[in-house]
Amino acid sequence: MPEGESQAGPKFCRQCGGVVPEGTAVCPRCGQKWYMDKVEQQGVDLWQRIIDKRSAAGLTESSPAQDYKQYRCPNCMAVLKTSASICPHCGKSTTNAKIVPPGQASATRAEDAGPEPDLPPSARGLASIKGAGQRAQKLSGRGRLKTLDKIIIIAIVVIVAGIGFLLARQYGLIPSSLTFFKPPVQQAVPVTPSQPVISDVAISDIASDTAVIAWSTKVPAWGKVLYGKTETYGDSVIAEFQLEAQKVTLKGLEPSTLYHFMVLATDGKGLELARGHDNVFTTNPRRDTLPPVVMQFKVIPTDVSAVVTWTTDEPASSQVLYGADSTCSKSTQVDPNLVKEHSVRVIGLEANTPYYYRIKSADADGNDSTMDPPNMFITLVSVPTGPRIGDRAPDFTLPVFKTLDTISLRDYRGQKILLTFWAIYCPECDRELSLLQTVQNKNIPGVKVIAIFIESKLDDIDRTIAQYKTERGDLTVPVVVDMYKTTAHLYNVEKAPCTIFIDGDMIIRDIEFGSFNVDQVERILNSL
Repeated sequence: MPEGESQAGPKFCRQCGGVVPEGTAVCPRCGQKWYMDKVEQQGVDLWQRIIDKRSAAGLTESSPAQDYKQYRCPNCMAVLKTSASICPHCGKSTTNAKIVPPGQASATRAEDAGPEPDLPPSARGLASIKGAGQRAQKLSGRGRLKTLDKIIIIAIVVIVAGIGFLLARQYGLIPSSLTFFKPPVQQAVPVTPSQPVISDVAISDIASDTAVIAWSTKVPAWGKVLYGKTETYGDSVIAEFQLEAQKVTLKGLEPSTLYHFMVLATDGKGLELARGHDNVFTTNPRRDTLPPVVMQFKVIPTDVSAVVTWTTDEPASSQVLYGADSTCSKSTQVDPNLVKEHSVRVIGLEANTPYYYRIKSADADGNDSTMDPPNMFITLVSVPTGPRIGDRAPDFTLPVFKTLDTISLRDYRGQKILLTFWAIYCPECDRELSLLQTVQNKNIPGVKVIAIFIESKLDDIDRTIAQYKTERGDLTVPVVVDMYKTTAHLYNVEKAPCTIFIDGDMIIRDIEFGSFNVDQVERILNSL
């Protein structure tokens, strides 16, 4: 019976799709065992339905002649007869079927197939079908792709497993003696009783270019001090001996400069064993090594005292050494105020007696200058009492305004006295009263301020004080009344305001008429 017309329907090879004769287990085209599965059985059923429809329509196929031509299905490459318009193998149209040359219906290789490639066992024998070479190469490439996929999957699994292992080790879930997965950790050196511990860091003897650093390590150790103008230091000095209490001197420093330093303890080879904290200090200004120069000195003697004045080229202290001989065994107290204009009053002298004196001044750096050889002055035989400069101020006793008290000049011997004669009718006296209160508010040590109202009625004085209190505040300067100008005549005061400066020996040192400022008053008082 011709192929494809069996009542039982054709059977197809699973590998190449060719028709397999009844009772044959091996495909004559590809040489492989064929097996029918569900999909292939559906193709047989389709072919059987097509045969049934053609028979019902009277389109039965006649037996082919001996010289019939054979074709290949363009879809499944199965060999077909010319009378078949539908491939009995795949059930698709055979319109574009190609003629199989005589004697080659069951050729082992198609003309368009290349040399039979190295095929897997499941594809062996497919070279006889058109395009079998290309299909075999695709199958081979697909195999290689599957191998590469396996390698990639294995690599991913290994990487994920490694990351999981590291995370487990990081959180301590997998205890192990292996340590090469852990990053190195800087371990602190444990402190033992034999290792030094830096303490008691101190700085002393700070100068303009040097400083001394001291510290203790409790156990003997060498040491080093890092120092510089910033926290990065830059310079260092090494202790020479292994001691518990160390001390080094920093040299070559700049004056008036802030320095950082840190103390290190070492093992003698320079290896650091311990370190302290960052500390700072500031060097002193550059030290002056030159003493002050004494100039323009003079003495104003009285019968019981003398005022010595001088100047220096730089601010300095004030002191006078004096005595009956050139040794100058006595001295005044040191005035530590650093000034350029100096005035020292020597008291307790005898009248008409020669005295030697030396001037001594010291600057801020301790450089002192002492006059050598000493000079000499002679006290006066006696000082006349009178209103002129150099005379002893006439004594007086006057009542204090609106009180029962009195003021006598002799009560203030040993103090500097600022005595002002003031009158209500004087336009400049109003400013003078304010100046006196300003000096009073300064509370200058050893200075007494007295205001004497001359030719003024009590009501006018009261009104003036009340107005001053309303406009400027309380008036605390002692106000005495010289209604008949008896005291003004003693001091030869003809007009107001008149201010008289009297030293501790009751000697008049200066007389000023009119108003002047507070700075002028203080300068004169300092010279008394």
